[in-house]
Parts: sequence; C-alpha cells; structure tokens
Amino acid sequence: MRRGTVLLALVLITVGIYSLLAQYNIDIPSWDRIWPVLPFAGGLAMLINYMRGPRRDHSRVFWGTALTLSGLFFFLITLRDRDYSVLETWWPVFVVVAGISFLALWLSAGLRDSSSLFLAIVGMLFGGAALAVNLQPGIAPQLVQLWPALVIIVGLLLLVRGVLSK
Repeated sequence: MRRGTVLLALVLITVGIYSLLAQYNIDIPSWDRIWPVLPFAGGLAMLINYMRGPRRDHSRVFWGTALTLSGLFFFLITLRDRDYSVLETWWPVFVVVAGISFLALWLSAGLRDSSSLFLAIVGMLFGGAALAVNLQPGIAPQLVQLWPALVIIVGLLLLVRGVLSK
C-alpha cells in the first residue's frame, strides 16, 4: 500500500470519527480549537518520512520542523484563550521557529551548509530579541549593549565555515 493512500485513509477515518461524535452531541472540542493538529501532524509526517525514506530529502526536515513547531504554537493559542490578538506580541515566535528549522536543516545536511547555520543563528537571535522587546519594552537598550556578542557569533560562523569547507 502506498504512503499517500495510508495518509488519505487515516485522514478520512479521523474526519469520520470526529463527525460521528459531533452528530451524537458527544462533548468534543470544536474545530476552531483543534485545527492546529493539521500542521502539527503534517510536520510530524514529513519528519518521519525523512527518517524512514531511502532518499534523504533535507527540505523535509526544514518544513517538518517548521510545521510541527508552528502547530504546537497555535495549539497553545487555541487551547488557552482562542484570542489571536496575542500574535501582535508573539509574532517573533515564527522567526525563532524558522531559525530552529534552519538549524535542523543544517544538522540533517551533515553540518556542511554554512548558509543554513547562518540563517538559523540570525533567525533565533532576531526572533529572540524581537520577542524580548515585545514582552519587556525597556530591554531594548540592554540588547544594544550586547553588540560584541554579535561580532563573536559572526567570527565563530566564519571559523566554522572555514573548518567545514576543507
């Protein structure tokens, strides 16, 4: 049986069970609360497919990680208060997720792609700094004082790139 057929069968079974339970007024969470299961499950499926597949397509690691983490983040929103206005403050989480996804891509590619490592570090630093500023606006001047750490990170990146390129 092909993987696509199995996935379609599982989706149909899940939708059928959910619809049947809803039809008989069994107390189940509404769709607006559980929709993040789609990106979460899709991301996990991509990661599992990467690990089990004979051909290693590293882009599956990036997208699998990004979808899984984004699904988890949306679960936190939908299961807690369902108020998407929190994204005004928490939007940098998506930049951090992209950074983590690039880090996973770099790791899966055997530590060779220095551009993925660079994007991972930039995404995590920028997203983390933006999140810190959003959560505590008075922290911005303190973050600016950390510019020497950025110089160190760039130096380390150049060093890693030089060592890995040989």
